[in-house]
Amino acid sequence: MQLTLRQIEAFLTVANLRSFTAAGASLHITQSAVSNLIKDLETQVGVPLFDRTSRSVALSPDGRELYTLAQKAFHEFLLMEKYAADLSSLRSGRVRVVGAPLIACTLLPLLMAHFKRVEPGIRVELVDQPMALLQSSIQQGDAEVGFGPARLPEADIRVQHFFTTPVCMLSRPDHPLADRHSSWAEVKEIPVIAVGRESVGYIAADVGTEPPFTLGHVVNQMPTAFALAAAGCGVALAGRFSLMLARGYGLVATLLHEPVLHRDMLMYLPAVRRLSDAATTFVDFALQFVKDHDPNTLDTATVAELAPPLCTRKGP
Repeated sequence: MQLTLRQIEAFLTVANLRSFTAAGASLHITQSAVSNLIKDLETQVGVPLFDRTSRSVALSPDGRELYTLAQKAFHEFLLMEKYAADLSSLRSGRVRVVGAPLIACTLLPLLMAHFKRVEPGIRVELVDQPMALLQSSIQQGDAEVGFGPARLPEADIRVQHFFTTPVCMLSRPDHPLADRHSSWAEVKEIPVIAVGRESVGYIAADVGTEPPFTLGHVVNQMPTAFALAAAGCGVALAGRFSLMLARGYGLVATLLHEPVLHRDMLMYLPAVRRLSDAATTFVDFALQFVKDHDPNTLDTATVAELAPPLCTRKGP
């Protein structure tokens, strides 16, 4: 038996679209060509894979069994194809980086700017993704390196510690709990602006759920949370390094006690694919950068001092 990728692709497309005609249009071949591919596949496996009527096409019981395996095999082949295409550029000067929303709009741009000054021949491309999609971006080969808060590594992902940050309350300076020895119990009595319910869930697991947090708003992006906090609609919870962004909204960070919580920020890396030379250089630089410049101590003046000078075009 020698199945072909084209047969598997045709099989999956017909199964998904439930139509030979639609599958042909999707694959840019004729309906009869799709039928022949499926017929050849069924001949090789020895059983019908579809139940056909004049009005519909549906997977047979055997077809449903094959579908899961075929879907996985086809996905793995595409990953292999993508990696094979990248082999020729493993030594090229391009790194694809994915960052969770907060670190992507605070530390990573500054880090990238410094890296560019040291390694001008390497281009770093940054994409911000929700934390739920960060690891899958690496699994699918869309990025080589990821940065975000600690989560359990998924299949084919390895993690490396990046830096640790204390969890603080971000609020207006005139908030009653600002700049004092405040506790988590006090924070639970005021509206909290959550960036996704998941983030509050992780904190609640450490500080206890009684009483629960009072959710004032649930938003998708940290800048929205900071804008709401600046408007007096509640407080945000984030690592202290977020002050790189929060100060622009006039917010201050208050370290919360009982207990003092710390969160690890991690690098997410592929476990089965080797990094390109450019990505390895970037990873080494990033680790050294946070050793030399603690992200939790960067303030507005420091960021301005660290930021490389602007490249302006000179006149003729």
